[in-house]
Order: sequence, then structure tokens, then C-alpha cells
Amino acid sequence: VSFQASIYGFLNACRPLLGLDRTVLKSKYLGTLLFATGFDGDGALFPLAFGVVDEENDDNWMWFLSELHNLLEINTENMPRLTILSDRQKSIVDGVEANFPTAFHGFCMRHLSDSFRKEFNNTILVNLLWEAANALTVIEFEAKILEIEEISQEAAYWIRRIPPRVWATAYFEGTRFGHLTANIVESLNAWILEASGLPIIQMMESIRRQLMTWFNERRETSMQWSSILVPSAERHVSDALERARSYQVLRANEAEFEVISHEGTNIVDIRNRCCLCRGWQLYGLPCAHAVAALLSCRQNVHRFTESCFTLATYRKAYSQTIHPVPDKTLWKEMSEGSQNSEAIVVAEVIINPPKSLRPPGRPRKRRVRAEDRGRVKRVVHCSRCNQTGHFRTTCSAPI
Repeated sequence: VSFQASIYGFLNACRPLLGLDRTVLKSKYLGTLLFATGFDGDGALFPLAFGVVDEENDDNWMWFLSELHNLLEINTENMPRLTILSDRQKSIVDGVEANFPTAFHGFCMRHLSDSFRKEFNNTILVNLLWEAANALTVIEFEAKILEIEEISQEAAYWIRRIPPRVWATAYFEGTRFGHLTANIVESLNAWILEASGLPIIQMMESIRRQLMTWFNERRETSMQWSSILVPSAERHVSDALERARSYQVLRANEAEFEVISHEGTNIVDIRNRCCLCRGWQLYGLPCAHAVAALLSCRQNVHRFTESCFTLATYRKAYSQTIHPVPDKTLWKEMSEGSQNSEAIVVAEVIINPPKSLRPPGRPRKRRVRAEDRGRVKRVVHCSRCNQTGHFRTTCSAPI
């Protein structure tokens, strides 16, 4: 299930970032709920699609991601190059490679951190692992790994066995916008777990109602904002402005700048929107070095942010409505009335069900073959009385 309002908002206004997760259903019929969610410009979860399957396996993830790709592809002429976050289990990896071959697929740090903690149970090592994951440059990353190695060579070896390109910010080729985890279940814990205990139809209705409420609340809240950027982006820029005041800026040409601070020297290119610290590229917002360079040439800092962080784009994400659904007793009456209303052109998308592991109906009994009917049974003998039809242990003949 995916609503048109969610698809439109994700493709036209959200960050090109997608998280994949699942939760086991608690209803009478059990099963698993698979879901994909994006992130709006303010960093909040933007639920995109849900699917109910009998269990989590290769075929079901392949089905879910295939249908998700079809939904996105039919609603846009230019599919964005996505960054996808998951726990990178084989089922999801294969599904992403088959359906989103150009996407950057990153490891959820929460799963990696939990595995690391179970193996070594050392808070200092776990904190260093997170610092390594957050490091923006290769030099900073390697410095953290060396700190881990000084404490435990075994822990450093454990980390190096996992390619850093799938979990470390310094090596990851996609743009995660600072999101290192994809634990959507934990973030949606307040209502997704409550809904997971309902029968499937009621669960999907509960999810629809929650999304309908979210869209309306966030739409109304954004109308009260008056800044150019969403609040989280405004705070980022304000902090960068404060730090940039103490930086010295030297201009090389119309685009390149050398920015000197107590931390060192960084090169900023405002034409390509990049800084040697990589903060601008990785977060989509000017870092303090970039802000210093932009201010030195009297540029508007807000014009150099990614469009998904602007207030106008945020409002666009929630501009469409997830409509209320009447009681099912009124469906026939309303469908007949809608035939006379103005026609609405909607792209038809056929969503196929997942592969069934068991065909419907009563299982067929195994047919007894003709040759089995004429087969002679083995005759057993008793070693005590030499009679047929029983064994020594069950013999009751007098001796």
C-alpha cells in the first residue's frame, strides 16, 4: 500500500533517501510488515509504502522492492538516484541490486553497533565505532580505527572485515544527510506497534488514518513558519554563521577560497558547492567554512542550500491530501455517485501479490500407486515359538 500523496511528496520534495525495515505482526494470523520510508526536509520520517507478507524472506523482499520501484517509476519521468539504508541482510541487498541498481546502499549503524557490542561489550570501543562512522574524511576515520586498535586489535580486525564503503561516512559514495540508522520501527514505535496487533485490513486503515493526520498537522504547522529554510536547516546555518565569524578568508578567484581557522585550512569552491572538510557535500547545507567564503563575497547563504531544505519545498511535500475513507457500508452508494462526477485521470498501477508458498484449497492426498497395492508384505517370525505374525517380545505362547 502506498498513497499518491506520499509518492508525490517523496519524489518532488523529500531528501533522496530511503530507509527499509520490517516488524513482525502480532495479530491472530501473524506475518510480517515490510515498509519503506523517506525523510522530509526537516529530518522527520516520511512513510512511503507498506507491504504485508507471510514471512521475511528473499522472495518477499524482492516482491516488495519490485512493486515499490514500479510505483515510483510510473509517477516520475526522472527517477532520483537514491541512497538506501537497511541492515543489509542478503534478502534486501539482492532486492535493491535487482530493482534499484543505481542506488547507493548503506548499512544501518544501529545493527552494526549492536553486533559489535555483543561481540566486545565495551562502551569505549562502541563510542569509537560511532565516531569512526561519523568521521567526514578518511584521515579522521583512520585515526579513530587506530584508537580502537590500541585498545583491542581483535576489535579493529572485526571492523576492518566490513567494507567501510557501506557504513562509514568518509567512504560512503551516496548522501546520507547525517542519517546513519534505518531503525524505522523504533521511530514509529508509538503507533506502528499498536497497529501491528490488528487484523490486516484494520491495521492498514490505522496506518492510513495516522498518515492522514500527520500530513494535515505538518501542513498546518509549516504555515506558521516564516523562515526561508525549515527549522533544523535554519539552526544548522545559524550555527555555521556563528563559527564562521572567527575564520580568515582568502579569495583565489570567483569560485575558490582558502578558509583559515584554528582547526586548520580548508578549500571552498562555491561554484561546485564543495569544501575540503566534506561537510557541505554530505549534508547538503553550507558548512562553516563555506559560510565564511560566501559572506566574504556577499552571497546569500540560503541560496546555496539543497532545495529539499527550503520551506517552500517542505510545504510541497505535504501539499496533497490523504483522503478520509467512509464506512464500507457506503462504498457501493458512493461509487455509483462518483460515476457522474468529474473524471480524474489516475495512472493505473497493478500491484501483484507476493509469491504463494502454499496453493489455495485443501492439500491433495498422495495417491497410492498401483504397484504398491500388489506388493507383498514381509512376514515376521517369533524366535521363541517359531510362529509367524509376532516378535519374541510380544510372544504369549506357552512353552
